[in-house]
Amino acid sequence: MSESDPSQPIPITRVREIVAVDAPRAFAGLVWYEEDDTYFVEFPAKRVDGTVDTYLTKWTFIYYPGQPPHVTFVNPNTKKYDPLSWPNASNDRISLAPIYGGAPEGLICNSMFYDWYYFGGHGSQPAVSWKPGVHKAIATATELRNVLRQPHYRGPLNAGA
Repeated sequence: MSESDPSQPIPITRVREIVAVDAPRAFAGLVWYEEDDTYFVEFPAKRVDGTVDTYLTKWTFIYYPGQPPHVTFVNPNTKKYDPLSWPNASNDRISLAPIYGGAPEGLICNSMFYDWYYFGGHGSQPAVSWKPGVHKAIATATELRNVLRQPHYRGPLNAGA
């Protein structure tokens, strides 16, 4: 296990050191906290009418920084994956799929998210793939911030439920 082999996790103590530096930068301006090596981050999403919805995301960094973080939307009360707790948003760079094939916690389909490589059917695509040493958690957070803005954000997924 080494930082030079992105397919292998590095020791958790080293991951903690790296995330301790990267998380504050990635989550600047957002409400976030850590529980047992899992990070919970609230993302605001603005509707066309100006209403702001808030979504709680769960971040884990098992293969970080060699691979991007795993991120999913969770129920804010239980902190567990819940397809009804996902936003309805997408753009030409990212697609949000609360239920997707074999992905156990939905799929944020973008190369800055871990699950894209394993459940999205994309594999490595050098032009857009995560590059260790270049990309950091801030790239992942930026993709979410962008898709949760207008004109990409359409409201809560469960708005009709």
